[in-house]
Amino acid sequence: MNHKINVILFGIGTIGSALINKILRERKDLILDAKIDIRVPIITNATVAFFEKEGANFSWEANFIQFGVPFKLDDVMLYIMENKLENVVIVDATASTQLAAAYLDFIRNGFNLVSINETLQFLPDSFEKGIRFLAETHKVEYTFVNTMRSKVLAIEELYEAIVEIAEKQRPISIN
Repeated sequence: MNHKINVILFGIGTIGSALINKILRERKDLILDAKIDIRVPIITNATVAFFEKEGANFSWEANFIQFGVPFKLDDVMLYIMENKLENVVIVDATASTQLAAAYLDFIRNGFNLVSINETLQFLPDSFEKGIRFLAETHKVEYTFVNTMRSKVLAIEELYEAIVEIAEKQRPISIN
């Protein structure tokens, strides 16, 4: 049985788009080799979100254009709860301080968080320390990937962070 991970992606710029494409390219091998199934049921840009439809073929760019709807953060949270998504990994590939302000809510709801949000570097150190402390107390993962070095490297690090979270959360099977 495959261990399912639900990635909620905020931001489909260069890095976010490349991350989705990498997940799609690597998906079959990851399922076969590691028994991990990474899904991307929600994809957003700054104003529009695509919420995965049951039975629809996954062509994220076409679906985003055709089925994307204006959204608020509450819509995303409601979708996660109504669809009983488990093993949620929020990926923040934006430069939004507004989204960064929601990190506390994400973590309190038990969601893992991977971020490349460069605005975090300009917030007080206490912000990230608070996020790390809260993540630790809620037993979820928090990873910040610095994109200053290379966008290609950032995509790899984001993907690896998601896979690492999946591996840590995988139920232990007793034979």
